[in-house]
Order: sequence, then structure tokens, then C-alpha cells
Amino acid sequence: MTVQQAEHPAIDVLRVLAISRSSGALEVRGVPGGAFFLHEGEVTYAETIGVPPIPETSQADPELPGLIRSTILEAGVEMLSGPRVEGDRPLFRPGRRHWTGLRCRIAVEHLLAEITDLIGRLRRLGVDPDDEVQLCWLPRGRTVVIDAQQWALTGRLTTADSPRSLARRSGIPLTATLASIAAMISAGVARLVHHDGPVQDTPAPTAEAAKTTAEPNQAPETGPVNTVDPTLSASTILTASKPIPAPPDRLPRRRPKTSEAEPAEDSEVTVEAAPPPPPPPKPMPLPEDLDPNSRVAIAMRVLEGLKRL
Repeated sequence: MTVQQAEHPAIDVLRVLAISRSSGALEVRGVPGGAFFLHEGEVTYAETIGVPPIPETSQADPELPGLIRSTILEAGVEMLSGPRVEGDRPLFRPGRRHWTGLRCRIAVEHLLAEITDLIGRLRRLGVDPDDEVQLCWLPRGRTVVIDAQQWALTGRLTTADSPRSLARRSGIPLTATLASIAAMISAGVARLVHHDGPVQDTPAPTAEAAKTTAEPNQAPETGPVNTVDPTLSASTILTASKPIPAPPDRLPRRRPKTSEAEPAEDSEVTVEAAPPPPPPPKPMPLPEDLDPNSRVAIAMRVLEGLKRL
């Protein structure tokens, strides 16, 4: 797909502004949006989402014109290669200028030719800006070396995403992002996601297979004859040979086991009577001449009581 085949509305407006030698800013609507700055019909700067802007400086830098030119080319590829949005016509604002001034001036036709050539080279990589890519697993024991830019894209490629979206989120130019994605696909780190392919890669059924499918009750050449009704469910087939009994309404009452030492209820038990306890010893009589209230008499009675315990 080239710039002319895309038929972006901004292309015709840029050519009209070049013929009329207009000066100002052409605002490109849609996604991605941006602006082309022109002076007397020539493009002096371009900006869009995803292309890092040139930091403003007041010092003279001999590399600044080349940097401005590459930025214009990157922004032009980003804006003019995107999908066309119906109803969003570009808006021209006369008199607007960029701070870069006239350090770089590119004719519109030359710019469109360079953008077309660059898009053609990117198409030959096998990856389009709006294709979806995703990471893939490496085989065990395989090692792949990637550079810092590819590593940054790998960290952001958590799910299937397009190179255009990766370029915007990472701040890497679209052309560099496409080149890195193509290198990652060649190394086996990433792959393209195809949504319009077949659901499953199964071969077309042969005539023999179709005949077998059309006659499901026909017995095979070897093995037992199929006597099971094909309309039965799997659970019915599994439980047909071994029926499961219904659970009881009440669990049986547990009875305690009779120990061997305990006699049976119907047997007669003979219990021998226990011998009577021995009679308590008689208290020792006190001497006749001893006073019963004296200390000696009390002590003797205490000793007699202790003997009975």
C-alpha cells in the first residue's frame, strides 16, 4: 500500500497548498493526528503522536536540519499511512509557524515520493504498521541476542499489539519499530497474529471417512460388536453394568459389644456373701486410782483412739 493508494485526505490538500504557495499549519484529524507546517508551499516541519519532538534550542547546531528532515519523514509516514477516517477533513490555519523556522524546507511532491518509497521498503519487511504481533516461547536451550530497542519493545509487548501502537507508547519512531519487529520475527522472538485464518488445521474428510460417519451403527472390522444405543449418555453407559444402590433412609443402630467378663442376661449368677467385718477392739480400761479428767487419762484415751484408725 502506497501513499497514493491510501488516498488520505491530507494528500490532496498538501498539493493544493503547494500550488498556492501558502504558509501556515495543516492540522490532520483522526488517529493519529498531527500537523504539517508550510512556508510558501514547502514543508518546514511535521509533528504527530509517537514521533519524539525536537527539543527547542537557541544555539546553532549543524545537525539540526538533518534531524528536522528525519522528523518530517517519520511524522509523514505515521500520519499518511494510517487508516482513512471518513468525515475528518484537514484544517488549514494560515500564519502558524514552528520554532524551527526555515532551517529545513522540503517540496511537497518530494516529501510524498520519499514517504511512498519508505513505506514500500517497510512493506517488504513483511510487517504492516497495523498488523498484530505477539511474543512466542523459545525452545529450551536456544539463546537469542536482541538489542536495547528490541528489549524495550519486548517489555511493552505483553499482549498482542500493532507496531503503530507500540511506537506511540514507547516513543520509538514507527520505521524503527517496524524494523525491530521484523528482526524479532526473524529471530523467533515474536510472530504475526492472523485472525482471518482457519479455526483448525484439519484435513478434509475422505470418502471412506464420510461413509463411516454416515453409518454410526455399523460394526467395525475388528473388535466387539457395538450393541450400545448411541443415543445413551456417557453416564448411563458407565453406570449400566454396576448399578449404584440407593442410600438407606436410616443408619442401623449401633449396639455396644458385650465383654467377655460380663455375664449374659439369661445366665444365673451366684454371688457369695462377704464376710462380716471384725468387731472393733475394746478400749483399754483405766486404772482405778487414776482421775478420768487428768492429763494422763486424756492422753491414754487419745492413744486408744489412734489405734482404732
